[in-house]
Amino acid sequence: MTACARRLAALCICLFFTAAPLFAEEPPHLRKLRERPFPAAYPGGLFAASIEIVKFTPLASGRVSGLVLPHHLLAADLIAKGFAHVREGGYRRIVILSPDHFSRGKTSFSVPARDFLTPLGTVLLDREGAAALLRNGLVSESSLFSHEHGVGALLPFIAHHFPGAFVLPVAIGKRSTPEEWSVLAALLAPLAGDDALILQSTDFSHYLDREETAKRDAESLAVILSCAPERAVSLRQPGHIDSRGALFVQMTLQRSLGARPSVVAHSSSFEYNPIEAEKSGGTSYFVITYGAEASAGGK
Repeated sequence: MTACARRLAALCICLFFTAAPLFAEEPPHLRKLRERPFPAAYPGGLFAASIEIVKFTPLASGRVSGLVLPHHLLAADLIAKGFAHVREGGYRRIVILSPDHFSRGKTSFSVPARDFLTPLGTVLLDREGAAALLRNGLVSESSLFSHEHGVGALLPFIAHHFPGAFVLPVAIGKRSTPEEWSVLAALLAPLAGDDALILQSTDFSHYLDREETAKRDAESLAVILSCAPERAVSLRQPGHIDSRGALFVQMTLQRSLGARPSVVAHSSSFEYNPIEAEKSGGTSYFVITYGAEASAGGK
């Protein structure tokens, strides 16, 4: 063998061992972890009771492509009302845009790698959608969803109303930027088809008195009704909303779909627990649908 041939053979061997990990089978312990769903985060009584209370909620009058809901279970009736309003939507994919409340994500955006158990049934992860997002370096897999109430508080309602749907939760980091939100919206756009629901899981004004809560909510609503995503950047977090990024991405996707917002309900913790809200400041809630036609109902 010539010296040139020996060097070529040595190079091929090095390349083989360098590339081998890229094609290696996933370690068994990681594969088993993926196959084991996240455990249920809450007991079922609260969800079942809320669903029963609002079961006669009028249906949306047209196709709803986007939904804004709170995740504060103090307002479980509002969450239930929002889902009841779109219960005939026939969704096969539900994208959940949630804050990363505890900053556990390692990148700007995080997705899970496992299904979810809830007291009302199992919710299956949209693995195809997660894989599509993970091709971008701004997105990584995370176990943060085991304790992320922005997702966990909504999953039992999804299990009840849409038992066959695949869910793609996306946790949005507090330090993510408007430029990164635009990237996420572009990544999600191909997933927002006719059988998809973009669910924005956000509470609105935080820790303010009644007067300031009402003022901030009016400002937030003006931004939402403008249908101009860039205006979401002007809001304060969490003074106006707990995830400007979730609102920006929602508004961007809905503008591309030609969908407009309609307020179904609006309230605050002052209406649920006034003593505590007066003491520590309130949290406010909106239920909003996005669709080509105005939705029925309102509060």
